[in-house]
Amino acid sequence: MAQIRLLVGLGNPGRKYAKTRHNLGYMVLDYMAQKENRKFMPGKGEWKQTRLLQGQTEIWAIKPKTFMNLSGFAVKAFCDYYKIEPDQVLVVCDDINLPVGKLRIREFGSAGGHKGLEDIIAAFNSDRFARLRLGIGMPPESQPSEIYVLQQFDDNEHKIIGELIENAASAVCRIISEGIVAAQNVYN
Repeated sequence: MAQIRLLVGLGNPGRKYAKTRHNLGYMVLDYMAQKENRKFMPGKGEWKQTRLLQGQTEIWAIKPKTFMNLSGFAVKAFCDYYKIEPDQVLVVCDDINLPVGKLRIREFGSAGGHKGLEDIIAAFNSDRFARLRLGIGMPPESQPSEIYVLQQFDDNEHKIIGELIENAASAVCRIISEGIVAAQNVYN
């Protein structure tokens, strides 16, 4: 795996979606930027961008301004502009297939039903990018996942999600400084 040069947080733009389950990727990047007193600024395309210092390495961090299902457009455009290869990208996103609070690091692989990841895979024509998947749990049986992911976390989940965001930020730092395998050994 190549050195990570780009960190992508997936979510949907706008206040309406700010604290929803699908915006967990945005939340992690916002947390990391806040810890470094960095702000996301408009980029040269459909994304907000900043630079983050992870250990001794400064990397790009972006939040696509496209909606989740069109994330690939923004990510590919950014990578084309800055000459970043897919294997230099780490995507942070929610995952209904993981219990609330769990995280999983993968070097590459399928989208697992995640529309944002599907779109990035299609845009790159490759699944060879790393991802940090953050558990939001399965929706209740009577609720479609499309509705569930656009809801805010309930009161019982807030503490768990706060800890998950902190753990995800630590995992990103370890991935960048020590590599995927070292981070998988600690967090998976």
